[in-house]
Amino acid sequence: MSWQKKPPRISGNFIVDGTLEAKHIKATTITADKFSGAVEEEYWAYISDKDVSFAYSGYTTALEFTFPKTDLEIFKGRHVHYCGEAEMNTGTSTQYDGFLFLRLEAEVPSVQASTIIGDAKHLVTSGSYQLVYFDGNLATNRIGSGGSIGTLGGNYRTYRKLSYDPKGAQGSELVTNGAFNSGTANWTVGAGGHSSGYGAYSVTSDVTNNGFTYQAITTVVGEKYQVTGNIVNGVANGEIRITSAPNLDSESQIATSTVYTGSQAVDFEFTATSTTTYIVLKASGTSAGQSVGFDNIVCKQYLRRTYLELSTTGGAIVNTDGSTAVSLYYHPYSGASSGTYQVVDNYTQKTRTKAYTNFFRFQTEAYIGWFNDDIKLRLTCLNQIAFGKTVTLNDVKIFMQSRIVE
Repeated sequence: MSWQKKPPRISGNFIVDGTLEAKHIKATTITADKFSGAVEEEYWAYISDKDVSFAYSGYTTALEFTFPKTDLEIFKGRHVHYCGEAEMNTGTSTQYDGFLFLRLEAEVPSVQASTIIGDAKHLVTSGSYQLVYFDGNLATNRIGSGGSIGTLGGNYRTYRKLSYDPKGAQGSELVTNGAFNSGTANWTVGAGGHSSGYGAYSVTSDVTNNGFTYQAITTVVGEKYQVTGNIVNGVANGEIRITSAPNLDSESQIATSTVYTGSQAVDFEFTATSTTTYIVLKASGTSAGQSVGFDNIVCKQYLRRTYLELSTTGGAIVNTDGSTAVSLYYHPYSGASSGTYQVVDNYTQKTRTKAYTNFFRFQTEAYIGWFNDDIKLRLTCLNQIAFGKTVTLNDVKIFMQSRIVE
């Protein structure tokens, strides 16, 4: 009997420790369909011909709906966008100035989940808020509209001014002896020569009319860096290069200050392509022995940061010493009682009516946060446009989107 090879298959849980690429999944399999669904899902709800009477207070529920739990119960960013049209017949030529208020509210579940944001450090306190930061860009997709920030056990605080800055701070100096206070130390001649005296450093061209020195620095692939320095007036032209190898080959060049004649302060950026990067100081002359000076060579990595202002009402929850990190969590319901509703997003539209029949459109959206469960929502409305007049909400479309976020 001949041996036959059976097609490979997986039975049971499939655990990937590493990267699963598209080439590993057949497009015709159920698995592939599941992966497509798990990346992004879209749903919608609809309401029309909903009357909302004038009221001084108390919102009218326009529609209750559920944002379905995610495919494969994967944690995803949950977005809600809604738009529609409001109609009002005033029955008169009199103009009215008023407001239409819309709210997106979420029902508090019996078990309230919290989402880890990351480790925060204190920067400064201003009034009743403290400014904290997270390394990287984790917070902006972990925090939703409404809710609060706190520790794992609670300590709920409101927040404001959530923002991400890819150049929020800079790391330590990577260049050794960039001010040349130690002469030519740490700089290697690649061609021509170099010299130093009285805090000045110069590179001299060789018989090919070029000279250069270099220094290797340790970098992180994909990260962005800033280079600054001074080219000091000389006979030769000066240039600061960033390269992947200690040479002047065009294939090695990553970035350059461009070539300057005379004194020039330089400031440019590059993105690292390897773990070892070279800073090259180049002299371009018209003959051998021509020099140009360099000084104050600095290279620092940009550090990505997310900034958040937290209320200090009840006390600061991040240590104000600036060095101790505190793990913070997003609490979408802030510990409210199960079955009650929490406001996720507010929308206010001011309007002035015209004679008799009026139409006006509205649209807004909210980012609810990073969840995987069903979310019961409702859209509510408060009509304060004209006393005794009714607004009719028509063609209101509510779009729900779940997307995988890092």
